[in-house]
Amino acid sequence: MTKNELIAAIAEDATKSKADVSAVLASLANVASKTLKAGNDLTLGGIGKLSSAKREARQARNPSTGAMIDVPAKTVVKFKVAKDLADAVA
Repeated sequence: MTKNELIAAIAEDATKSKADVSAVLASLANVASKTLKAGNDLTLGGIGKLSSAKREARQARNPSTGAMIDVPAKTVVKFKVAKDLADAVA
């Protein structure tokens, strides 16, 4: 499902305009970004939980050349699916 298809489906289900739904999704992305950047978790009821985690710097092997490369430390986003959603899909 694309973003436009998601917006259309939510707009139809909630009987709201596509512009309103698009604004809410943009706001959600903005709030999620700020929340995760601050080091906090974001729980989306019935969907799942977004959290940030730090990955340490490490060495890895380039599969095509076999050469060792340095992978820098970085912060990544993790997502854990809510039990309700996992049960609904299964």
